Amino acid sequence: MRNAREKTLAAVRSGVVASLIEELVKLDGDLARSLPPGAYGVRLSAPGGLERRISFNGGTGGARLLFPRWTDMAATFSGGKGTLIPLPTGPGFLKAVKAFAACAKAVSAAMATVPPEGDREGLERKTRLLLTAALRGVCEVYNHDHWTAPRSEHIPRGRIGIGVTGRPDLSGVIAVGEGRMELERESSLEGVNALLEFRDPSVCYAVLTGAEPALGALGDGRVMTKGRLPMIQGLFPLLDRFGEIM
Repeated sequence: MRNAREKTLAAVRSGVVASLIEELVKLDGDLARSLPPGAYGVRLSAPGGLERRISFNGGTGGARLLFPRWTDMAATFSGGKGTLIPLPTGPGFLKAVKAFAACAKAVSAAMATVPPEGDREGLERKTRLLLTAALRGVCEVYNHDHWTAPRSEHIPRGRIGIGVTGRPDLSGVIAVGEGRMELERESSLEGVNALLEFRDPSVCYAVLTGAEPALGALGDGRVMTKGRLPMIQGLFPLLDRFGEIM
């Protein structure tokens, strides 16, 4: 890997897992029903003000999971072992810790699962998770990776839509601001400055898993671009770097 700093690893991996947890709870009814009842939340904290928030049923207070070092956070969210100090921030402390542990395990299992051939529902669910990971990952790389910073600062300001044609549930918007990139997961693709659109979920799945080269899919029309092309072009190095870091 090209000189990724520990803070970068921690930021990218924790941000992606936090987004995947909230997405999977929406997708998996069995998982949602298995979690402790009530509204509570989890804060993931590391040095330098790095913090992620995960809300369960709209809650906020509950638990703060403190990682003393960036290496602890990076290791924990890559399947390894890192020091983690759970601190109560509200009456839902035990519920929050239990929910986080269950969801982290469920995310790991879901991302390792390959949908059987012909399982359309499974493919679409996995595609939604992959898209969530990729969009959040691109934002975190842009915001925290020193290696890509000089190469991505030229991306024009504005909003970039990425998704599957006719599928608002399989889409997201990335907002590029002054030195900052944010994921707008629930935003409509209407009015974006640039659009990267996959013909159907299977094409999106193939490109995001690396089974299909993005340039090949662009060449034969299974992936289409509209609007300001430099915005789209600026995403590809960030996606490549995200793949390295994760």
